Amino acid sequence: MEGPYRDLGGGFARLTGAEGARRGPSRIVYVEDALLELLRNARDAGARNVYVASTLHQRRYRTLTVLDDGHGIPGPYRDLIFEPGVTTRHLSPVIDPHDPAYPPHGAGLSLYHIEQAALEARVHSASNPTSIGVTFDTRSVPERTLQSASRPSRTNLLATLQHFATAPLNLYYGPPAPILANLLRSRIIQNKETSEELRRRAKGLGLGVSVRTIQRIRRGEIGPAGVVTPRAGTGGVGEGKTKREAGDGPVLALGERERAGIEDILRRAARENYLEFGGIQLESRPGEIAIKGRVYEPEEEYEQ
Repeated sequence: MEGPYRDLGGGFARLTGAEGARRGPSRIVYVEDALLELLRNARDAGARNVYVASTLHQRRYRTLTVLDDGHGIPGPYRDLIFEPGVTTRHLSPVIDPHDPAYPPHGAGLSLYHIEQAALEARVHSASNPTSIGVTFDTRSVPERTLQSASRPSRTNLLATLQHFATAPLNLYYGPPAPILANLLRSRIIQNKETSEELRRRAKGLGLGVSVRTIQRIRRGEIGPAGVVTPRAGTGGVGEGKTKREAGDGPVLALGERERAGIEDILRRAARENYLEFGGIQLESRPGEIAIKGRVYEPEEEYEQ
């Protein structure tokens, strides 16, 4: 009788029969489903840092490039991981800490489903770092829409990362340029090459940036993406901190000139991080000024 898996060598196996069906992941319905599976694969491979670069072309084609510092993929198996039932976790399945009731996860099991749903799926780099890129047509594999009429960006990818973020895993999210800045800062990529050589190196990892953008990164005009923090709990803002009593202090009034200056600073800061600035609300209260700004990720093609 055939066993539950077939050994493929190099620590890889192909699940067969009932075991393959039991361990298989759910079908990819949304782009966020694919992102979640790629995050799980990186975590299961021992990654401590995961970098997610996201672009949208023609407001339709979403590309995700997920890089991590995990164990990597043996070179001969880089294409095998997209075949059905292939896994490296056949003897040690992973229980998802976010959802213990979810079927045990095996690195590679989900990649076949992602490849079938995507327009393109490929391993850009097998290790140092591992980089996997996928592109979806959002008309056939849509993104979950944020329930916000005031936010022009419709993507819900950041919320997926916030839900998944758990120490000691560090997650970083942004357009390709800030993610490249992360890789240079952490010395995953050495910043010793010429800008053109660095552009080719970045392209080989699935990060399409121009020489001019690389020069801006080197001058510090484009900074690295910040670490994604878990979504706040229900305790409310300022929980555990002492609140200032209302009516404590003078009221400082701001005119149109001061307001325009603040907006200009925030608009320039947003553009340097490839974000759009949607205006501010100012509120002067006794002893303090509340400034609430709105920024969003533009849903348009990132500079190549």
